[in-house]
Amino acid sequence: MALLLTEKDVSSLLKFEDAYVALKEAFIALESKAGVNSKRMRTSISGSTLTCQAGGLQGYLGIKTFIKGNFVSLLFSTSGELLMIAEADRLSQIRTGSLSVLASDYIQIKYDTVGIIGLGKQGLAQVEAFYELKKIEPIVISRTQERINKALRILSSEGIKVKVAGSYKDVFLNSEVITSITSSKDPFIKLDYVRKGMHINLMGSNIPERVEAFPELIKASSIIVVEDVEQALEEAGDLILAKKMGMLDESKLVTLSSVIAGKVEKKKDDDISIFKSTGIGLEDVAVMKVLYEKAKKKGIGKEIEVKGIWSRE
Repeated sequence: MALLLTEKDVSSLLKFEDAYVALKEAFIALESKAGVNSKRMRTSISGSTLTCQAGGLQGYLGIKTFIKGNFVSLLFSTSGELLMIAEADRLSQIRTGSLSVLASDYIQIKYDTVGIIGLGKQGLAQVEAFYELKKIEPIVISRTQERINKALRILSSEGIKVKVAGSYKDVFLNSEVITSITSSKDPFIKLDYVRKGMHINLMGSNIPERVEAFPELIKASSIIVVEDVEQALEEAGDLILAKKMGMLDESKLVTLSSVIAGKVEKKKDDDISIFKSTGIGLEDVAVMKVLYEKAKKKGIGKEIEVKGIWSRE
């Protein structure tokens, strides 16, 4: 029997702390070859793109697929049994928010102030993640006042306080860590905004046509952390543009798994660091695993029979 979980179930079960711990364990497993990640696959027709990303660890294999904002995930045992079908929009938000905190903790290490650029669903989850995991009230900004007003209403209903900045520059002036999570097609984060010692999570682009940071910032960074080097060079618009402009030193690229495993030297106080995330399937499987185990333990979800095997008997 497979467990069917709705977005409501996911929201009631999955916490940012769960995702944070699961992601940390997954990257440690990836570094030791105990976890695997597959290259993302995209299939497009008639203006629509179906995206699939998969991975496996600790007896589980899984895949998340999404199209036009609709997210669904499947979790299997390594014996081939379908264990869970879950709606995965909120799962993705919690995973991505927790990922930014995890990367900041291991790259920047010590910080007390955070700025969030972009206040869509993913941006709101970034605020929630830093608030819940670090007890930090982020400084936020969005391109439209309408989105800021909506975000403030939602966050206020959750008891989360934030400070609203008047400009991108103000966010950088008052933050040690920045998370940018927008759908911008043109770079807007200037090197002039960035102070020495800052850490920046670039979370918004996983297609070549989207860019958040100007190439000059990529060039000035002392370390650029990614989940998967090959995937980042193929998908991360920020890095692709910088490479075209001759401003990407690929020797600066290191994996988050190697950072968490302690194989990368800690950044110096004046270094500018970047975490350029594109999102990988292993992250989703790690969070799906903990979600499934919590659902089974608490008896949440609907059991359905899905075999995927046909017989004449």
